Amino acid sequence: MKELLRDSRVQRLLIANTLGSIGSGVTIFAVPWLLVHQADGNEAFRWITIATTVVLFLIMPAYGAWVDRNSRKTALLVSEAWGFVATCTMAITGLATGGFATWQLMAVYFAGMLYYTLHYPAKFAMIQQMFERSQYQSLTALLEIQGQTAMMIAGGLGGVLVEHIPLWGILLFDAATYLASFLLQATLPYTATHLATHAPSPGKPAGQPSVWSGIAVGWRWLRDRPRLALFFTCSLIPFIVVMAGNYLFPIYVSQTLRASALYFAGGEITFALGAILAGFLLPRLIGRHSASSTIPATMLVFLAGLMVLILFRFPFAFLLAGALLGFGNAGCRVARAALLLHLVPNEVMGRVGGFYQVLDRVLRTVLVMAMVVIDAHGPPAGYMVLTGVFLLAFVGVLQSRASVRVVPPSPITL
Repeated sequence: MKELLRDSRVQRLLIANTLGSIGSGVTIFAVPWLLVHQADGNEAFRWITIATTVVLFLIMPAYGAWVDRNSRKTALLVSEAWGFVATCTMAITGLATGGFATWQLMAVYFAGMLYYTLHYPAKFAMIQQMFERSQYQSLTALLEIQGQTAMMIAGGLGGVLVEHIPLWGILLFDAATYLASFLLQATLPYTATHLATHAPSPGKPAGQPSVWSGIAVGWRWLRDRPRLALFFTCSLIPFIVVMAGNYLFPIYVSQTLRASALYFAGGEITFALGAILAGFLLPRLIGRHSASSTIPATMLVFLAGLMVLILFRFPFAFLLAGALLGFGNAGCRVARAALLLHLVPNEVMGRVGGFYQVLDRVLRTVLVMAMVVIDAHGPPAGYMVLTGVFLLAFVGVLQSRASVRVVPPSPITL
């Protein structure tokens, strides 16, 4: 890990990712808090969460195929440019109109989530291309530590800013972080070596296969390895539960705990602290016990966090639950990311990643729609639903983890 930190490419990536994560994190923190304090805010937040998921579900297959057929660096810079332009536009609109109506808050939230969705698959595929296989495990741990540190900063900033600074000011700050991230990543040395795999063979006409035929390549790779696909799917569930839980967190703090935005920010901070600890510990644990053993253990820590939320409804318990959820989620993410980098060929990484992005969005939509139970029974009932889904995934991981040891990282023919 120390050697990686001396690499100027890693330094630039970490700084750029930190800036972009702080920008998107502050937005994603501030907007839900403002929404749930408006009339019918819970319903508005639920519907924009569902609408965002549906839109991203529709565009992600095409985007994943596009990432595989174009420069990953270009795709990464496009995501930063989108974040800057969209956030600036909404900030200026809010300043000009003297405030933010519900629809404007919903638009800001959508723009922030779209940035994250465009950014992650491109960054993941580019990193796989830029670094050696022996560096993947340490690199994914570093990126998790960086990402969670940024979210901790974003949570702290959001908790302070949302109650003292107008939203247009927060958005201008966020836009500046996207611009700085764009400029830093533009300096990264990068060669799009994967594009050679799409060059036409001698005697064959030039042309690109359709988007859907390209997606089929990624799907066939997963279909031919069903137990491995099941393992990757079930080990994704803690992250999906966190994302669905992001809908519940502000409502839980406001209406169940009846606490201020500072406690909401505190939960984000303890979540990040738990994740940072996992980022430091997981490379050693994986090296000693293997990813297939580490992921179930971290999922048990995640389960403990869910149980704390359900059983102990006071602010300190919420902070403790944040730390447990952060450790469990990050532990799964680090181990799962390292396995993806080792087992999925780079030429289909965008499409395999796109498949899981789509699956992520579908499951999020279903879970957020299921959160209608909170209207009658309160946020703890929503966490009970999420816990049930999580337990099914835990069983799936236990049933399929042997596949991680037996499936070689074989290439495919495009």
